[in-house]
Amino acid sequence: MVLAAHTTEVTERGRRRAIGALLTGAVLLVLYWAGWLLDRTLLASDTRPAYYEFQAAFALADAWLAFCLVAAARALAGRRATALLWLLAAGGAGGFLLAMDVLYNLQHGVWFASQRGLVELLRNLATGAGTVGLFAWTWPRRSELLAGD
Repeated sequence: MVLAAHTTEVTERGRRRAIGALLTGAVLLVLYWAGWLLDRTLLASDTRPAYYEFQAAFALADAWLAFCLVAAARALAGRRATALLWLLAAGGAGGFLLAMDVLYNLQHGVWFASQRGLVELLRNLATGAGTVGLFAWTWPRRSELLAGD
């Protein structure tokens, strides 16, 4: 979900790609939580009760991130200046959630304890790449985004 481009201009193609990436991120969050709620054993990297409690604590924060992603996509599509706000809010939410998850995984040795831990590592890497890509695309275009249409 890396959104960086060669130009700092918000091109039509870049806008469409960014909107697609934002909506893809929101859909992936919804699918993750649907899977977690239907059968958490499909996604769980650990079976300890503390791990399940920790993961359950992310529901509201992930919902906020999904909301920010969709709001950013809508504002970008509508060429509204609020796109900058929602893009930065989504990046901040993604970065915070990533930091919380990475710290837990490091403290509890989740990543290398099993094959499922490696899947968790891949999810964390994808979240990190998406978050960095979001900021890398947004910040150089902040003036144009803030100006809206």
